[in-house]
Amino acid sequence: MPEPQGRPVLLILLAVSLGAFGQILIKHGMRQFGAISGLNLARSLQALFTPFVAAGVGLYVISTLVGLLVLSRAPLSYAYPMIAVSYVIVVFLSWLIFGEKVTAMRMAGLALIVVGVVLVGRT
Repeated sequence: MPEPQGRPVLLILLAVSLGAFGQILIKHGMRQFGAISGLNLARSLQALFTPFVAAGVGLYVISTLVGLLVLSRAPLSYAYPMIAVSYVIVVFLSWLIFGEKVTAMRMAGLALIVVGVVLVGRT
């Protein structure tokens, strides 16, 4: 299998970004929809078909399709750890869009993730 090159990196970033923005859309939709108590399948399906949740799921599907392209071009041991970047993106967007609190401990954890991704990316 060929070594990772610039193009797979861009595809990885696209897949990760689409997934992260999908998560933000889902959260926004669920904030509008409201809480689901217990394992209420009917209410969960109802939430799934609300506009923002459906759009977020759609972004996940597109992210998965881009991920297939990535996996056809890069080793899994290189590509999959890059998904961790989505954690950093989601925390940043959660803070920016939803005003969620990001503690120093959480920031330290995110810094460790970034270091780990950089190390994997350099191999």
